[in-house]
Amino acid sequence: QNQKLNQKKHLSSLISHNPHNIIMEKPPPLQQWRSLLHKEHAGKTDMTSIISQAQERISSKTSDPQAADFDEAKLLFAQGIACARSGDLETGAVQISSAYLLDGRSIKFVSKLADDIGSASIEKNYVLDGKLLTDMLQNESPTSFSCDILHIMLAAFLGSTPGHGQELIAVAMVRIDTLVTCIQKNQEIEDPSKHILGGCLTRKALLYQKSSLQMGLGDFKNGMRSLTNALKIDEFYTQARESRACIWGSKHLRSDKTVHAEWKRVISENHVDNRGNEVAYAFLILTTLSDSSLGTVGDARAWYDKMIAAIVRKDEIYGKRRQDELPPAVLSAQSKLNDYDGDLNIWDSIAGIERITVREKNRQACLKCGVAETVEGKRLKQCIKCKAVYYCSRECQVADWKEHKKLCKILKKGHDEQKK
Repeated sequence: QNQKLNQKKHLSSLISHNPHNIIMEKPPPLQQWRSLLHKEHAGKTDMTSIISQAQERISSKTSDPQAADFDEAKLLFAQGIACARSGDLETGAVQISSAYLLDGRSIKFVSKLADDIGSASIEKNYVLDGKLLTDMLQNESPTSFSCDILHIMLAAFLGSTPGHGQELIAVAMVRIDTLVTCIQKNQEIEDPSKHILGGCLTRKALLYQKSSLQMGLGDFKNGMRSLTNALKIDEFYTQARESRACIWGSKHLRSDKTVHAEWKRVISENHVDNRGNEVAYAFLILTTLSDSSLGTVGDARAWYDKMIAAIVRKDEIYGKRRQDELPPAVLSAQSKLNDYDGDLNIWDSIAGIERITVREKNRQACLKCGVAETVEGKRLKQCIKCKAVYYCSRECQVADWKEHKKLCKILKKGHDEQKK
């Protein structure tokens, strides 16, 4: 009881010294997040999908370091859940907070487990529910940074909740400021060899988290400042550069030339399979079409082809998405390019690229039937229009034309522009 009382006083103290001038409401923070975490939310969690994603090893499909981090974060998260559910709340908190800092997408959170999930159910090993998070927050150790990160994570999950979401964000931002100050005084904390929270507790990572919370409040000015400060610490922290460029472009806070140059730098720093490349190419399309000094319509079409290839590759690595799951920038780029070339359809383009991607795994295979040579043993023939795909016979080409013709036109334009 004394411990809980001290925690209430501690959280209330943080709120009372809140420098962000956010209006707070009752109930007290501890009671407030406990009630929110145990609240039943609408919608059913797809546990089968969550378990499948947790068990899949993404890094076997690509050499992208981000994929390796994602796999490591998923493993840390699963280990943390297992520790916490077995009663070792402190170790569980350390592993889960490390996973969140390494790659926040590894965290699968539900406010309340479904009633039909029993204590021995495998599903409990793959999700963090409100009750378990409450237990870890109440078990806060004065010698560990993990609960600070759990509060940041809590704000990210529930910061948009009406009534008390802002209070959660305020608490999280105060904790971020405290951690940043602490690291500035003792920079050994962010030394990877010290293995503090897996070597992931750094000022740049904390500032990145702070920017997300600030923008969640609509405070884009200070959100941009936090990202810029993160880049001052590490100019190659591409994650922050990408987020800043996205806000610059979507909110029209910088010129098209500045946004264009920033996204070109992001592309140059990213791995070819980076999951953010599709958005980078989308903004390159938008800025090219908005400012003729940045390129021609043909250049925009070339960026479009790369965007489609990035979408297909991301789906190959991380799983197929629905149409409503594509980033808004991608859909905006297609819409704007359609003003110049009205017959573009992103789903036709994706389908066409997917078929070519399968063919490229066996170079110069017939796009229709997959054979590597004609029945006479001769080499395959190119499509004379796009010069990008191959067929073993006239019959296969005619049979495939309905599928290929829309993408053929796009590829032909790109080929013609390259010749010019």
